Amino acid sequence: MSIVRRLWQRILKPTYFVGKDMEGNKYFEHPNANNGRSKRTVKYRENEDMWAYVASGKRLPVQWSAWLTHTRPDPPSIEELQADLARQQRVKLNAAILEAKDEAERANMKRLEAPSHHSETETQSPSVSWNVPRDQRLEPPEPDQRPKAQTRDPWAEALKGSDEPRSWTPMARKR
Repeated sequence: MSIVRRLWQRILKPTYFVGKDMEGNKYFEHPNANNGRSKRTVKYRENEDMWAYVASGKRLPVQWSAWLTHTRPDPPSIEELQADLARQQRVKLNAAILEAKDEAERANMKRLEAPSHHSETETQSPSVSWNVPRDQRLEPPEPDQRPKAQTRDPWAEALKGSDEPRSWTPMARKR
């Protein structure tokens, strides 16, 4: 392309640099000559990076994707992108903590279940149970011995009311 032609296109079709993301991708806006919707593009850090975003699991930041599709009128700032990245790291950390707690709880449940299965086998064989004193025998935990009247049934409270609708007056919302 000749120098004159490039200059002529720059004059007729100006391109504005809008910003860049944390990975070095640059975002541009090309105003429309007919006062229509402007064209928004991304120039990837390296030419090969385009295939990483198109074909594989790599994604542009959500804020920039919204700006590219004209869902968002203003481009995101670097501070906003950094805050979102910090939020994503916090979410990953919290998810790892919850997974560790769940794993510990599962291990604890397995540990508690293991003796009860062992005790059932001991009580089934009479030769072993007769030789062990009664206070030292491992017996399965007894189920809750509370009478049913003392256990609270949440559905019983709901079923007590009548099926007839009651009058109500909507309240004004307080701000």
